[in-house]
Amino acid sequence: MRKLIKLIFIFLKNLVIISRPHILFGWFRNISFLISNTISLSKWISKQNKKNIYYHSSFFKRDYSKRYSLYNYIVENQKLDKQPFDYLEFGVCQAHSFRWWISNCKNENNNFFGFDTFEGLPENWGAFSKGDMKANIPQVNDSRTAFHKGLFQETLPLFIQSTNFNSNKRKVIHMDADLFSSTLYVLTSLAPHLRKGDIIIFDEFNVPNHEFLAYKIFTESFYINMRLIGAVNNFFQAAFIIE
Repeated sequence: MRKLIKLIFIFLKNLVIISRPHILFGWFRNISFLISNTISLSKWISKQNKKNIYYHSSFFKRDYSKRYSLYNYIVENQKLDKQPFDYLEFGVCQAHSFRWWISNCKNENNNFFGFDTFEGLPENWGAFSKGDMKANIPQVNDSRTAFHKGLFQETLPLFIQSTNFNSNKRKVIHMDADLFSSTLYVLTSLAPHLRKGDIIIFDEFNVPNHEFLAYKIFTESFYINMRLIGAVNNFFQAAFIIE
């Protein structure tokens, strides 16, 4: 009986494939994908204990200044002012967040690395088109900083192999890459180098098809336990610690 059911299933699957359903229903794929990921996001948020984290909710208007409050909470709560760490930001653009971390973390043994194409988005993202958010490499007068221009797929492997990268040093990883592909690539590339106590911040976490989906696939595929420590703007920005 089980063998018969299996044969029927294989037949039906092959029948669906050769009938080319994408011709009639392809338009529904993106909608159903968004709905599915939004439901997953909603379920994930509902399971979080907001009493034990730094949390600010804003349903109707995002207050981007709140992300700096989140950064400040991370520094104080994780005692980042007491020990040196490496800060890696993926998606620098105008460097607003990058400059905040430099200005508020004065330890001379800290290092700050910024990764960006500085040529704009490498692909479309929501209402933004490929090439949007183009920016110049920031002029930062601080010897602790370094910028890596290019696609993450080009610059990150070289950085990991370089003497500048110390995987045993505590890391603060700021994901502001926006795109699913970019976010997932960075997370999977850094996975072997993550240590207990490392912090990962997402700047557009509650975008269902991009950063949230990358987070979901990453944690499920690599069995890495990331505990939520803070979120603002209804989880648009969210911070985690590796356990």
